[in-house]
Amino acid sequence: MFKIFILSFCLFISLPNIYACSGYKITKNGKTFFGSNEDAWRLTPHLWFETAKTTDTYGAAFTGSRWDGKYGYAPQTGMNEVGLAFERLASYHPFQKTTGNKKPITEPTNFLKEILKRCKTVEEVKAFYSQYDHSYFIEDVFIYVDSTGKYLIVEPYQLTIGNEPTYVIANFCPSITNKEKAFRMDRYRNGVEFIEKEYEASFAYCRELSKAMHVSRPKIGDGTLLTSNWNLNDLTFQLYFYHDFEHSIS
Repeated sequence: MFKIFILSFCLFISLPNIYACSGYKITKNGKTFFGSNEDAWRLTPHLWFETAKTTDTYGAAFTGSRWDGKYGYAPQTGMNEVGLAFERLASYHPFQKTTGNKKPITEPTNFLKEILKRCKTVEEVKAFYSQYDHSYFIEDVFIYVDSTGKYLIVEPYQLTIGNEPTYVIANFCPSITNKEKAFRMDRYRNGVEFIEKEYEASFAYCRELSKAMHVSRPKIGDGTLLTSNWNLNDLTFQLYFYHDFEHSIS
């Protein structure tokens, strides 16, 4: 009976809708907006600011809800003072043997913070990641967006730069996931279909798009914990707590 319970539990937590996050970027008329829905069971969402310590680094704002001991809260999303933003999403990629002499990632929380403190463009982010064995993040996919509208997708074994005016992402690695499989995720499909109708680079539009992509579950996650929408040119942002899109802080 105990073995049956463990097997059932493992199957349950492996379902794609048990954990969920989503994000998108929109560039239009010289403006770029980046949006993130953090979907988690935790009740500890935080916003914090880290100022530049040297003249060759940047200050940044971060959000996150998972405490990582002496390293503080692990960043889930954030933006630095030159308009580079990112989001971390849980994902799956089969293990592959890595080759080459890459540096190990030993402090992931500090590693993610350091990128926003040192990089201005997605090309610089790609160069930063290329030094390291980023298959360390075997259960994650990342999106970075800079103020020009370019974006970088970081998968465990691949780094891909794109420059389409719109991009939507959820809990999958794009290089190994076809559109049919991705569309099984409601939050992703809703985002793509919403943008395909029309799109604008504004907080008002991002609010409605984030709302269309949010999730609301009665148990095991309780849906979208924190929504953050970032203006990468004006360096302003809006936050919505627990999928309440009628109230925000800016």
